[in-house]
Amino acid sequence: MEKAEFLRPVANTYRRRIDLGGSWYFAFDGAKDRNYENGVPRRMTIPVPSAMQDCFVAPNERFFCGTMWYETMAFVPKAWLGDDVFLRFEGIGQRAVIYVNGIEAGRHEGAYTPAIVSITRQLRYGEENRIVVKVNNEMSMYSLPAGHTCSLPDGRKANVSDAPYEVPAGLFGAVSMYTVPTTRLVDVFIQTTELTPERAVIHYVAQVQGNCLVTVTLRDRDGRVVATGVGGNAKLTVENPHIWSIGSGYLYTMELEVSRLGKQHDMYSVRFGIRTVAVKGGKLLLNGEPVIIKGVHVKAGFSDSLTHSAPQAKQRLLQIAALGGNCVFSGGRPLPENVLSMADECGLMVIDEIPAVGLGLTSANNGDAHYARADMRSRALEAHKEAIRRLVHRDKNHTSVVCWSLMYKPTSLTNEDAAYFEGIFDQLLQSDWEGRPWVMTVGQMPTSISGTILEKCKLMIVASGEDVWGHAAVAVQDALYKTIMEWQTKAPDVGVVALLGKEDNCGAHLTWQTQSSLTDMYQSLLAMLGAMPNVRGALVYEDAFALGKEALKSW
Repeated sequence: MEKAEFLRPVANTYRRRIDLGGSWYFAFDGAKDRNYENGVPRRMTIPVPSAMQDCFVAPNERFFCGTMWYETMAFVPKAWLGDDVFLRFEGIGQRAVIYVNGIEAGRHEGAYTPAIVSITRQLRYGEENRIVVKVNNEMSMYSLPAGHTCSLPDGRKANVSDAPYEVPAGLFGAVSMYTVPTTRLVDVFIQTTELTPERAVIHYVAQVQGNCLVTVTLRDRDGRVVATGVGGNAKLTVENPHIWSIGSGYLYTMELEVSRLGKQHDMYSVRFGIRTVAVKGGKLLLNGEPVIIKGVHVKAGFSDSLTHSAPQAKQRLLQIAALGGNCVFSGGRPLPENVLSMADECGLMVIDEIPAVGLGLTSANNGDAHYARADMRSRALEAHKEAIRRLVHRDKNHTSVVCWSLMYKPTSLTNEDAAYFEGIFDQLLQSDWEGRPWVMTVGQMPTSISGTILEKCKLMIVASGEDVWGHAAVAVQDALYKTIMEWQTKAPDVGVVALLGKEDNCGAHLTWQTQSSLTDMYQSLLAMLGAMPNVRGALVYEDAFALGKEALKSW
């Protein structure tokens, strides 16, 4: 287990937090020749958090590709002296250099991974402090998600995303400045190791800074103490536990206190559900019982309600449950952490996405094992492993996360590519103490996939029929049937989750005739899949979600 400062900022007796959201000064730097570390010109402002694309109208600004500068001022009270102070950015697209009072404090790369930077040494206490962030949004074939830049006739650059969505630019996630005690809890890992209706055993490991003692109190939903523990590595026993399950998001609260020589130095609380998850024989097991995935492929882009509006995100999750769904999938885009917390509470499963989308697509040739290329094994693999490390640390204690999706539609999965994938499998094993299963979304047939990769991924999301989607229903059904049968014949130990539809469809814009035909198609496809022994579920795009319960009654 790696040690990293990924606990979410909170405010309590020992920790303080300031939300830095609001209006920041902003400047474009198309020539990359500005030095605004000590202050950005006061000519333009931009709301933070927000994707830069959402804040402008003129095309040369809205689709700007290059370097941009952000600045805000924050007062730091003298009472913060003696604590460690951090900045946390929930989303920066794509890379950044962070300056505090003109001094570089840290760097970050990765659009969907949180950036945590220590700023203790750069601060002036009892004064206003200038925070400047230099952001660059240029995409490359080694970035996650991947893409490239092109030159326009007027000399400007433009991003071309190899992902099936637009990647947010700028400071699109929340920004916090917060303190933590020098003697503190750094991280906590929680796992249910034994589970029956009568008894649950919860194993926790608390990582701390300093020579200190950790005491733990576990409380149920009503605040009653159900177990206590002492030490940084211990097990708690809960009698007659309330088990987290589909539609029943019962959460316990683990309170951790850190003390030294009888004096308390820190406290932190984590909410989680008691449940187990595994894959056996190609079946996803939740609490030891097979579960069929009934998922909706939700949009998680910067302009979607799941990102912008907490009430709409909660409503969307409840609608998925009301339609008979039990799982959320976002197609290569990590969901915001507040949405994962809502899924915990709603009792919905989440396939958590590593944003490895379009990786190397620009440089790929048909038939090439391009993940075996030297540049992919060095530059892309390291970025991929870092994204896994940071996102797993962020999301590891969310009960709704039942598996990790390590790549979305990789270009090749040959024997020569296997070493690359072994690298990301090993990174996940190091990062996820709970050992949840991992999946990938693939378009290849099993005969084109390395046996080593198939052995590691006992559950695969299979995207099939996208090229014929929109044709006659019989053509779509025939293509899907042939694909699933080949998986059943060639890889009988691998469970298949079928991905139905196309991402660019939208039920809200369909005529009633199209809606009727799509409803019939989804009914027939889901009924067919339900009768196929190696199918462990289906994921539908939001066009099916928009059609309503009639289209999904075969779930």
